[in-house]
Amino acid sequence: MSPIDRSPALTAVRTLFHAYPYPYWVAGGWALDLFADRLRRSHGDVDVIVLARDLDEVAKTFTSPRPMVELPETGVRRSWAPGEVLTPGPHALVFPDDPNPSPIQILFAASDADEWVYHRGRGTIRKPLAEITLRSPDGIPYLAPEVVLLFKSRGGRPKDHADFDDVAHLLDPGRRRWLHDRIAPRYPNHPWLPTLR
Repeated sequence: MSPIDRSPALTAVRTLFHAYPYPYWVAGGWALDLFADRLRRSHGDVDVIVLARDLDEVAKTFTSPRPMVELPETGVRRSWAPGEVLTPGPHALVFPDDPNPSPIQILFAASDADEWVYHRGRGTIRKPLAEITLRSPDGIPYLAPEVVLLFKSRGGRPKDHADFDDVAHLLDPGRRRWLHDRIAPRYPNHPWLPTLR
């Protein structure tokens, strides 16, 4: 087992999702740590992505404690009503009074059959689910780095630029090209593009 696999935050994810029968992925900065096989920086939480189409199973699996809906832009939380549909982007699920050192936040991904669909790309940016799925030595599923960086490319936050600088040299030519070709049409002057060429 890799030292990153033994981190308390990822152990908590493995424990929480032990009974969840559908796909999930560690995302965000932790996914890049798993890809780099080292803890690169501290994290305020752990983002875990599930498919929005599996929302009913999320509701059946996570009942005690029942997660709350959080609006990521404001941090406002409210109860999650049974049967309420949550969509990729504006909604996240968080666990009240999460004692973990890095609280777990569940985010939703759009999909179409066996493809992940980037919800900000108007359905034009997609990738097979098998290709976005990587696994740590201990079997923790995590999001492919080019997909994580696509999400981070639009933020402009210092930590997103630092994350890119940390892992860009680890991307193989295929991952570099895929990320370049998804960023360039929308942001032709993006600061990452020279590194990705």
